[in-house]
Amino acid sequence: MTDNVQNNIFNEYDNSLIILDKLETKIKELLKDLLEPNKANIHTISSRIKSKDSLSKKIERKNKYSSLRDITDIVGFRVITLYSDTVDEVAKIIESEFKIDEQNSIDKRKVLEPNKFGYLSLHYVASLSDTRGQLPENISISNFRFEIQIRSILQHTWAEIEHDLGYKSKNSPPQPIQRRFYRLAGLLEGADEEFKHLRNAIEDYKGQVEDSINQNNLSNVKIDIESIKEFIQREPLVKEISKTISTKINVRLYENQAVESDIIERLIFSGFSNIEEIKRDLEQYRDQIIDFAVLWISASNRNNFGFITCEVAFIYLCYIKLALIGNAPDIIERLKFFPLNIGTEEQFQQLAARILKTYKDINS
Repeated sequence: MTDNVQNNIFNEYDNSLIILDKLETKIKELLKDLLEPNKANIHTISSRIKSKDSLSKKIERKNKYSSLRDITDIVGFRVITLYSDTVDEVAKIIESEFKIDEQNSIDKRKVLEPNKFGYLSLHYVASLSDTRGQLPENISISNFRFEIQIRSILQHTWAEIEHDLGYKSKNSPPQPIQRRFYRLAGLLEGADEEFKHLRNAIEDYKGQVEDSINQNNLSNVKIDIESIKEFIQREPLVKEISKTISTKINVRLYENQAVESDIIERLIFSGFSNIEEIKRDLEQYRDQIIDFAVLWISASNRNNFGFITCEVAFIYLCYIKLALIGNAPDIIERLKFFPLNIGTEEQFQQLAARILKTYKDINS
């Protein structure tokens, strides 16, 4: 390539920077809007305009470009997904919403030989669709092509490490190192598949829990984060107890769906093994739970209670179960298994004494 052609491309680049910046901003925002329904499974959407130094190296290496518009990845976008199958979901959206340059696009997942190492990624060269390109605000960028890469987060991890090590070709690594590359590539690809299956298994389990709760078959539902989430969502008594407590102490009830792991530990160490036992005791001790919580919170530093969640029903159910033990030494032994921000014997004695006193006061 002559210096004259290269200089012409550089001049085009300099004169097009404002348009390239607009293209980057517009397409990135469009990708975010298009992938909004999938955002729970999207890790990041990033973009870049190729630097002049990178552009120079590419022109030298390829030796085939005559103008800036011949270079398809001047502006590049990367969509990183959490799971490998989300790559295909994103691909369908890209294909339906952009004009795809089939000749310059490549699915590297399909061209990598099974006994070779390398990252599995989907590369599209695209431009705005005719409909979007004709919009007045898009006319200046309608004829520019850009690259969209889609890969899972583990595929991205492999690509980044591979790039850092400098071995992008199958023939690059020294012979003794190649086997390690193959093994590591297989591990990451296997992990990618397992995370997908793990996600599906969790969704299946949630469905089973939901069915059991809807059918009131609670004895078969073990206590874990997913089952407690579903129980909070579907059992009116949990929200009713929590709402009553929030009203009495004049604090907002935040009905989020998150469940802290320490709630699960407290319930288990309070002697519960399934959801049926929790529901039974919520019904039996409803009034005591409310009275205990109101008295306990009112005697505490109210600044620590800007809001409460539906977990409050379980927290004070556990305190009631401790109080029913009836004596401080045995309560202390149970408390030592609770996730608490205390650890000295004196602190455990004070907490046990307060539990017993609060329970006595609400029953006076």
